[in-house]
Order: sequence, then structure tokens, then C-alpha cells
Amino acid sequence: MTTSLPWLQQTELRLFELAISQQLHHAILLTGPVGIGKHILAKQLAHLLLCQNPLAEGACGRCKSCLLGAAGHHPDLLTLEVGSSISVDQIRDISHLLQNAPQQGGSRVVVIPQAEKMTESAANALLKTLEEPGQSSYLILQTAYAGQLMPTILSRCQRWDLPAQYSSQTAQWLQQHSPDPVPDFLLELSGGAPLKALELLQSGEALTLAAQLQQLQQFLQSGNGLSTLQKQLEAQPELPALLYYTLRHWSIQQALPPVQLFQRVAQWCRDEQRILGQNKSLALTTLLLDLQQMLRGTPWKN
Repeated sequence: MTTSLPWLQQTELRLFELAISQQLHHAILLTGPVGIGKHILAKQLAHLLLCQNPLAEGACGRCKSCLLGAAGHHPDLLTLEVGSSISVDQIRDISHLLQNAPQQGGSRVVVIPQAEKMTESAANALLKTLEEPGQSSYLILQTAYAGQLMPTILSRCQRWDLPAQYSSQTAQWLQQHSPDPVPDFLLELSGGAPLKALELLQSGEALTLAAQLQQLQQFLQSGNGLSTLQKQLEAQPELPALLYYTLRHWSIQQALPPVQLFQRVAQWCRDEQRILGQNKSLALTTLLLDLQQMLRGTPWKN
């Protein structure tokens, strides 16, 4: 069956069509932002490739291969568990699986999430497998950071981009899966990644973001409440997105040139990765003061 993610269905059905007609490239690279649904799509495609009775809309869900896959015990399917990196030993495990005959008599499929985490030696080892994959062998790579992959890896994969989603259809899907009203800003602040937006809703973090967004707007307009705002934002993992969202909309409303504002935030993002402790707090305070000074006299319009 297809996923319940409407923004993926067109891509998904095309991949299924190619797989059923045996025209699918042996190495598929799914790219797109975190929370767009790459892993869900990869799993659906893997199950179709292993299914003994594949349908146009996906795996049948009833054959022995589908039941093994659903239980997580299919011997011809390997999904890498990714930690801080993907090691060369993990890639060797892939090569070992693909060199052996399929135990269920069909295909062999390897799913590699967060492929950008491959070490250099792991990537070089994978190249050999990509060059000589073996009959009925498929690799499905996923990444949100395609630019971090070796060019030789990219050139040996067929790339399928899953772009960010901002459509009314996606917003409607998000509302259907949330018991609470969805803030207008959430999908944009999530980078057009509906699953990330849904996670923020379900965790209650969306309410926190809404409050912090309002406090940030009030500070930039009045200059009041810096200390409280700084402490709250310092612990906010979505802070860069929060800043970019606020500045982008402020610039649009006031017809301000956004380049200088965005450059200042980009500089802070780069510096924030290098500084520690009290210096990190000081850097954020300085950033907020700089932005407030740049925007002085240009009120936010709700």
C-alpha cells in the first residue's frame, strides 16, 4: 500500500511502477529535509521490492515476504542503524548481504538512512558495491544533506528529490492529524517538513515556539525583556528557524532589504558551533541587540 503522506504519493507510485516493470535503478538516493518522510518512503519501496505479489499501489501485505518484513525479520532486508557515523564495517555487512543469494528467492534490499554520516573509508567501500551491486540487489540511500556525499557516490545513484512542502493540501493533512489548531507559522518554521511540524505539535513544543515567537517580536519592537528572552531562546533547538522566520516576515511587511539581517544571523549560526559556555550566552545576547538595533522604528504588523 502507499503511504498516508499525500505529498509523497506521486513519487512513490512512480518508483513502484519502475520497480514492478524491473526498470528501477539499483541505487536510489532519496533527498529532502528532515521530516519530509524519506524513511517512510524507503521502507515502502523496500517492502515492494521484496513482495512476492507486488501491486501498483505497493506491497500486498499478505505474502510471506511481507509478513517477514512487517515483523522486522526479513533475511534479505538490511536497514542500517545509524549512530554518530556509518562505519566501514557496516558497509562490509552490506556487501556480504548483497553477495549472497536471496534467502526468499527474490531481491535483496539495503536501506541506508542519513547516508551523509558515512566515513570516508565507508563511502569508498560503498563505491565498490555501487559499481557491482549483483543481480536483484537494491540500495536505498537517504539524506537531508546531499552536498555532504562524495561526488562519486552521487554519480552512481539515481536521485529523487522530495522538496519542502508548503501547500494547502499539506497544511490540511497536518490539521487532520492534530487535535489542536495548527499555528499558521508552524509549517514554514519547520522548513516545509510536515512530519517535523507534527512532532512539534505532538510534543507540545509548538506552543512553546508560539510564545517565544511573540516574545521575540515584542523585544525586537520595544527592546524590553532581553534577559528573559535570551535565557529561553538559548535552550531552543529551533532558534535559527525562529529567527529566520521572524526576520523574513518583518522584512516582507516593511519592504526592508533582508540581506544584512540574514547575514548577521548566518554569522551567529557559524560562530555558535565554535563557542562554549558563557561566551555562547554573550553571543546570543549580542545578536539580539544587533537585530533590535537594525529593526528599530519598523514595527511588526500582525
